[in-house]
Amino acid sequence: MSAAVSELNYLRKAHRVNLPLVVEIEGKNYKAADWSIAGVGVEGLDMEIEMDQVISARCVLPMPDSYIALKVELQMKNRRKDVTGFEFHNITQRQKRVLRHYIESAIQGKIDNIEDLISVVTTPGLASPIEDALNLTELEAESLFKRFKAKSYVSIGLGVLFVIVVMVVLFYNTVYRIHATGLISGNIERITANSNGVVKKILVGRNSYIAAGTPLFAIEDPNTAIELDNIQKSLDNIDDQIRLLSNKSERRTDGLAVSLRQKLEKKEREYENARELFDKRIISIKDYSFVENQYHQALVNYERAVEQAEESRSTAAAEIDQLEREKITLLIQQDTLLSRQAQQTIATPVKGKVFHVEHTVGEYVTPNDIMVLIEKDSSPNVLLKLLTEDALKIRIGMDAAVYVPATDTEYDAKVIAVGYSSVNSEATVTQEASLNETLVRLEFVDKSVRLPANTRVKVWIKTL
Repeated sequence: MSAAVSELNYLRKAHRVNLPLVVEIEGKNYKAADWSIAGVGVEGLDMEIEMDQVISARCVLPMPDSYIALKVELQMKNRRKDVTGFEFHNITQRQKRVLRHYIESAIQGKIDNIEDLISVVTTPGLASPIEDALNLTELEAESLFKRFKAKSYVSIGLGVLFVIVVMVVLFYNTVYRIHATGLISGNIERITANSNGVVKKILVGRNSYIAAGTPLFAIEDPNTAIELDNIQKSLDNIDDQIRLLSNKSERRTDGLAVSLRQKLEKKEREYENARELFDKRIISIKDYSFVENQYHQALVNYERAVEQAEESRSTAAAEIDQLEREKITLLIQQDTLLSRQAQQTIATPVKGKVFHVEHTVGEYVTPNDIMVLIEKDSSPNVLLKLLTEDALKIRIGMDAAVYVPATDTEYDAKVIAVGYSSVNSEATVTQEASLNETLVRLEFVDKSVRLPANTRVKVWIKTL
């Protein structure tokens, strides 16, 4: 026995049924997959029809030993797989009554009562504002009631949600009257070059973890190298002068003294011979005196040469001593420059992670140029900028809630300072008073909190 299609009646214009129905289009009969008083679905349609195209057809309602044919116009609305959906176009009220009465009769098992259908066909049509619809079954009525209850629950839920939202808004406006976007700060260590020169080496990489005392970079000062080269040349020159003075003094004084010493020894032997001859009365006093006089003259010349040699040595020693003092001064300068050059390898004073390397190898830097930023392994602060009017609501020690979107975590914090001078010691009173906004500094209650530098966070300050 045919029955209504299992579908809620109130979801469509009219309830669909799968009662037997034949649709005749251009002399060819097609089986209806399902139909209602509003339209029909045709199976196996082999015609090329465009969307919303209107065609003429006949709907044949089969009955025992007879049938009823209705001339209708069909307008194509959709096509799904092998079924083409049509909507009745400009269908009359009489035709609707026939279709509705046929469906009711079929459902009630009275399809063989053709007289009723004929009376429906012959009944004059009356205009009525009431929409034609089938009566709801008990199953559909129950389904409609369930849908009503579901909508009621949704409405009640929305009402409760609205009340909760209102309460949350009231709570927020009374407790968290200040809401702003903050910045993680206070955990960056800035390492400067500390000297003029060219970056010789970069010993760490970005995002690398380092311990305190780890070498970061090396700076080479070209002027230091030039000064060291000049000092070395001066030291070599002093060594050459000392060597030259020593050799010259020894050659000049020692050679003369040796020559005079040899001459003195010769005159001394002549003097000894002359004295023996004079004692034997072989030579005269005149000859003896002449030899004696030459001996004394050679002795004086030798002693004078020895004295001059001593003076020459003293002068050379004084000059050498002066050169030695100059050499010591240059050596001290050289040692200082070497020490300063050795100190140009800069190490980190803190433990942490390399956040940024500003300069590359080969660049020239000055002492105040920042070379490396290090993210310290310490609890950071939170900075936020507020209008002066909002800053009036803040007191030192107020509680705050900090939410970090990057890690989806929330932390407790406290207000510890207000004003630009809490961050920058060079901020002036004029700067504090002239601006219409100020900085607020917060500190995390949990000192073990570690967050990336410059992370943006959301801050709510409890002002109740």
